[in-house]
Amino acid sequence: MFNAVRRYRTWLTAARRRASAGLRDRKGSAAVEFALIAGPLILLIFGCLELALFIIVSVLLDNATQAAAREIRMGILTGENSDATSFRQQICDNMGWVAATCMNDLQIDVETFDNFTGVDLTPPIVEGEFEEANFSYDLGGSSSIQLVSAYYSYSLITPILSSGMATLSNGDAVLTTQVIFRNEPF
Repeated sequence: MFNAVRRYRTWLTAARRRASAGLRDRKGSAAVEFALIAGPLILLIFGCLELALFIIVSVLLDNATQAAAREIRMGILTGENSDATSFRQQICDNMGWVAATCMNDLQIDVETFDNFTGVDLTPPIVEGEFEEANFSYDLGGSSSIQLVSAYYSYSLITPILSSGMATLSNGDAVLTTQVIFRNEPF
């Protein structure tokens, strides 16, 4: 019996030493720590990339709308040689790599005003949907005040951005650009 107790104590002492050595061993700690933060880190990286794409598309929309609105301002586009579909196509043609899906995702509104104080800049979104009745294509004449608004539906993928930026009921964000100017005296 004495030998059994001695063997048990020896085994117990060895087990304590192994456990103590295992607790001090840090060889796999980096892998475990990375496994804990990998998911949020990857989500954050994809969120940053998607936000960068969002900003690039916003700049593309601004530039394309400015270029198309310039033709209205200069009198190149008139009610006789342009309609809403061709104007949308003109904006989409200037959108670069986004042009493939642009016609489906772009809404435009061109309005004429008598003075700058009467301009309404409120987007035509009611309860998460575009209100189609508020879209018009009215090209004014010489020296008239024009408001050109372009609304682009952008589908978000990253859950962080879609929860904070979704404007439409389908979860898309809306990029908006508005150009207001007085037509040249043509």
